[in-house]
Amino acid sequence: MEKSVLLLGFFCIGAWSRSPSIQKRDTGMGPVIFAAVDDTLFPCPNPCGCPATGQDCTDCGPCPRQLGEPCNEQNQCDIQKGLVCKYKHGDSEGICRESSGVPCIVYNKTYDHGETFNLDCRTQCACQNGTYGCSTLCPQEHISPRECQNPRLVDVTGQCCREWMCDSRTAEQPPSCQPSFSRWSTCSSECGSGLSSRKSNLNAKCLPNTETRICQTRRCQDKDYVISHRKHHHLRKGHECKATHRLSEAVFLRFGPCRSRKRFRPKYCGLCPLPGMTCEPTLSTTVKVDFICEGPGSSENTSDLLPEYLEPGADLWADEFPPKYDSDDSRLITVLVQWVLKCRCAPDTTEPPPSSTTASAAVKVILHRVHRT
Repeated sequence: MEKSVLLLGFFCIGAWSRSPSIQKRDTGMGPVIFAAVDDTLFPCPNPCGCPATGQDCTDCGPCPRQLGEPCNEQNQCDIQKGLVCKYKHGDSEGICRESSGVPCIVYNKTYDHGETFNLDCRTQCACQNGTYGCSTLCPQEHISPRECQNPRLVDVTGQCCREWMCDSRTAEQPPSCQPSFSRWSTCSSECGSGLSSRKSNLNAKCLPNTETRICQTRRCQDKDYVISHRKHHHLRKGHECKATHRLSEAVFLRFGPCRSRKRFRPKYCGLCPLPGMTCEPTLSTTVKVDFICEGPGSSENTSDLLPEYLEPGADLWADEFPPKYDSDDSRLITVLVQWVLKCRCAPDTTEPPPSSTTASAAVKVILHRVHRT
């Protein structure tokens, strides 16, 4: 009999030592709470909670969150059921979701299976096993009001979704304005930078106004070179006098404290070494060029800035790399610039006519001259 009692006690002790550690705590003020350390064998009871009267009850840990419940770093999901906490981008709290499924890659961003995300403030998408579908958060944008004859969507300050606006027909019709403009004047400088102007009503108010643009027919150093070698230059029969040239490398445009944002390869007119001959543009256009100017401006009108900043005869084309204007005082302006397309060499009507001998020689040369574009 004693041997049977001892043997039974031995088996009880062995079973207790092999079982998972179980903590027992009696608060003296409520029921006894058991919290299993090994959750795989002893899952957390449901409901899991300590007695309401317990002041220092710490044996019952938090139950793992289930599918669809909120979760974070402290409140983990039930990994026994294959649940993981899915976070939205930038959120500190997520939702317990199943870990199975292929993620979605959208615009170099990875979204998990079952995750909901926004492409922008007007579009919401959901990832489902590697593919995603989107829906609009602003359905009213796709339903135009029937009572409007000319509806259009407009942005509203302080909100993402746009709203419909009804425009009257009179508001959509532009004001009647007949374009009127004169010819551009000849460049004020024979070489180097100069100004050219015209009268036009090509503006928002359709009012007559003076437009001013920068022009440069050729560099002044080119003219000095031809003049110094004119006496020693002998034009042979069949020699080509090219009227239109183009810079071999791209350059910045520069005047005063301003330089262009981009590089250009402008065309320019050459110089004939014969007296009484001049090469001028016969075909040109006007382009808008953005300039970065250093220092505060005294006027908002570009036409007023050009005479103030432009130095007549200065080279408009900067071969050297200009410094970048990174100061807070730099500003951006748009300037009209004459863009030469084709030049032609012809007798200069502003100079006195040459002698008969020189004129006959010039005629012979012109017969063999080839104009290139």
